[in-house]
Amino acid sequence: MILPYNNLLHSESWLKNYLGKNYFKKKYDRFMWWRSYSLRKKPLDTLQPLRKRIENGDFDLGPYIFEIELVKHRINEKFLKHKHEDTFREDTQVDKARIKRLEEDRDKDEKVKLAALEKAFVLEFNMTKEQYNREISKPNKSILSFYDKMEKRFGTRGWTRMKSAVPKGLVLANKRNS
Repeated sequence: MILPYNNLLHSESWLKNYLGKNYFKKKYDRFMWWRSYSLRKKPLDTLQPLRKRIENGDFDLGPYIFEIELVKHRINEKFLKHKHEDTFREDTQVDKARIKRLEEDRDKDEKVKLAALEKAFVLEFNMTKEQYNREISKPNKSILSFYDKMEKRFGTRGWTRMKSAVPKGLVLANKRNS
């Protein structure tokens, strides 16, 4: 039998186990009804060092891809349930709307994370945006290994470390005197 979604990468049990282990299950939210999971760790502030933000998982994939796959499994189950009935289309309308909104959220989230990652690397290391784009296009194992490779290759800017070491009062006093 041909199902609506045949090419799913993970099984439903694996998806539920993975999402339950790595994300919080959200209660129903009428303003974001299509989302079922949220991040376990709160993202760090942009003033934190880039390495800590990477280790915290601020630039990792969100739960959207896995939630989309889980919804597709649900649609396949409904297809088997409604084999020869005309009610399949009505029964899956909410699921299809959920997939559409999750895909939109995934695209927005990835765009924001990639822009923030580019900005953070350019600020952290002695590199330009063109150099970053050239280096990121090469295969890398993880963001952390990419960070280590860029640190060896380009070196960090001196002002990022000094900026956090200077007390705020001293900076304000220097601006008033100038």
